[in-house]
Amino acid sequence: MALLFVYICPHCGNEVVLVAPVQPMTVTCGSCRNRFPIVPVDERTVQYVYTMLGDGRAAVNPSF
Repeated sequence: MALLFVYICPHCGNEVVLVAPVQPMTVTCGSCRNRFPIVPVDERTVQYVYTMLGDGRAAVNPSF
């Protein structure tokens, strides 16, 4: 399972999809090729969502 986050390019309005970016970075728009910085997501929140959507696997597998 992966959490996808959609960022809108400020130059052309194209959607840029990233998999749970937990570090600040600069991304390149696939449409206009311009670069722009993104605000990362909180890593604890990502882990919480993974746990809550784990269909109970978190209770059985300690390394989940």
